Amino acid sequence: MDPPDPPPPAALMDELVEEVLLRVPPDDPALLVRAALVCERWCGLVSGPGFRRRFRELHRAPPMLGFLGNIGSGFRFISTSTFRLPHAGRRNWRVIDARHGRVLLHWDCGYNPFESSLIIWDPTTDERREVPPLPPSSVYPYSWNAAVLCAGGGACDHLDCHRGHFLVVVVGTNQKDMFGYVYSSEGGAWSEPTSAQHPHDSVDFTPSALAGNALYFVFQMGTRILEYNLGTHEMAVIDLPPLRFYGQRIVLSTRDDGGLGFATADKSTIYLWSREAHPQGESHWVQSRVIELEMLLPVDALSTFSDVVSFVDGIGIYFVRTGDGIFTIDLKSSQVTKVCRDSGFSGIFPYMSFHTPALGVASTDEGPKAGASSA
Repeated sequence: MDPPDPPPPAALMDELVEEVLLRVPPDDPALLVRAALVCERWCGLVSGPGFRRRFRELHRAPPMLGFLGNIGSGFRFISTSTFRLPHAGRRNWRVIDARHGRVLLHWDCGYNPFESSLIIWDPTTDERREVPPLPPSSVYPYSWNAAVLCAGGGACDHLDCHRGHFLVVVVGTNQKDMFGYVYSSEGGAWSEPTSAQHPHDSVDFTPSALAGNALYFVFQMGTRILEYNLGTHEMAVIDLPPLRFYGQRIVLSTRDDGGLGFATADKSTIYLWSREAHPQGESHWVQSRVIELEMLLPVDALSTFSDVVSFVDGIGIYFVRTGDGIFTIDLKSSQVTKVCRDSGFSGIFPYMSFHTPALGVASTDEGPKAGASSA
């Protein structure tokens, strides 16, 4: 007589399954989609709001899921993770900024920000929200730039705020002075304009930096930056240290301690600078690090190295452009990764956000086409 079949293995307790799944790397959301497809019980665990909250609290820093690059008459999304977009680009829209899980887009059919559309876009849900037009102005802007950020400021940990209220800050120059406006999604209106003395320079269309309670924008000549204080709505011009040549590209960054920094490049060397507080109250610039690229970049890339083009706040990664493509350099590990063969982008904006599956439309290469989406 055959022995009886062994009893089926006991199912893992939900608490143990959740503890395992919580430790999935946040830049590999496809693994969470696969887990959600194992069975209905696992799907309920992974897609629940409690799991989403614990996942973010455990990993803290949102991962870089990819970057958005302006090219031609639109932009493309290049994934650096298992996150995918159903449509990897948009025609006639340009990326202006990306921060706190949101992307600020500008309709590329008119230079004047007072006459063209601004859109807030969440790539993980494809949700879009139009920003009302700026108040009419009789003075044509000579230059401008804009930034988007969470309205919670320092009171928010930015782990799950991409559906909350946000601010859009627009700064620029005209023939008379500098100007600044702030839009609040909570109030649904633009602030009264702020003005300051003309800097005799133009604001550049490069990524801004958020350090403390201020936004910073680069001027085109590469000798000064614009500071916009989010608390007082005051603007100021900050001189940069003398650099090696006129018009050198400046890439602003936020340091680990929340302070302001920037990077420049010359031949095969990257120079990092930090703005340090002076005991008497004034700040000054200090060269904090020099990165030699000879031992980091491949030979073909090193021979065609062009410049530093962007920085990933929170995880200390720089994007550099070469004739062989776009590479990232991790400041902590010195790891170099080629992320794109195309180097023809006019602007690169890292996209950082958590992505966990729920029921909806697939945003990864895994699972059914009408299966899991983000939450």
